[in-house]
Amino acid sequence: MTDKRRATVGLVPHLCLWLVGRLATAQPAPEAVEVVHSQSGDSSWTLEVEPEAHRILARLDDGVTVALEIDYDGSGGDEHLVGITPILGGRRLEGAFWGSTAPLIYPQLDPEEHRLERLGVHARNGALRVRFEGGTYRILDPEGPEEPLFMEAIFRRQNDRLVVNLYGLYYLLPSQAGTRLDLTAAGERLTRTVEAGGEEGTSLVLDGSVAILTVRDDESRHLEYFDRVTRVEIDDSRFGRMELETYVERLQLQVNRQPGVAIELFELDFDHTFKDRGQRRVMSRLSIDLP
Repeated sequence: MTDKRRATVGLVPHLCLWLVGRLATAQPAPEAVEVVHSQSGDSSWTLEVEPEAHRILARLDDGVTVALEIDYDGSGGDEHLVGITPILGGRRLEGAFWGSTAPLIYPQLDPEEHRLERLGVHARNGALRVRFEGGTYRILDPEGPEEPLFMEAIFRRQNDRLVVNLYGLYYLLPSQAGTRLDLTAAGERLTRTVEAGGEEGTSLVLDGSVAILTVRDDESRHLEYFDRVTRVEIDDSRFGRMELETYVERLQLQVNRQPGVAIELFELDFDHTFKDRGQRRVMSRLSIDLP
């Protein structure tokens, strides 16, 4: 590998579940979340609030091409994790993850300690602003500041794309169903592909056409770190094409497998830029092709 200084590859077999692996059993109680929402008269978005289901559905225009499902109670009642699921032309950008269903845009950084306390959803003109907030940076680092952890996402349609301006710390969860990543890290262009392996219960991680390793159903995972990332092009055979423009000091790629547990997604983790590099907030622009 020519990028040893910028990427570290690790396979850790036979471990206890990683923090994210405990998602299905460590979600916050619905009553802990304070929800505030509003919709202006000139908004292109329509909000459908479902308190009993602990979610808000936001539809753009007629809702046929673009809708968002905003879940704020975690997997307690419906096995659906907290976060934002884009629904584009009826296609839901979500999948099985540690036995639950997880959305593409995931704001909870530590499933045991990070309790989401507040959700704001506000529709104005053509923009929809969603903000999850709760806990402090000390959840991620005992020496961190006592400032609130948050993820903010502002959604707009621009021609044939759904554009999301992200701010704070968050995860993106693409699918393992044959997804190619083209990353620009420290000025160098790198390629990774995550796809199903030839054997049942395995995933392959490739550098171009060369397999780096096989992640198997024996509680194993692939970890890789990329420094000074400015762009990630995501070509996902299930979710479609996405482009991420960003500046993140450290981005973690994580691919998990565990016997008997459905895991269809992998992780692009932005919290390690704070844990390892001290970057508190990441501003990104995610563009998703519309069907």
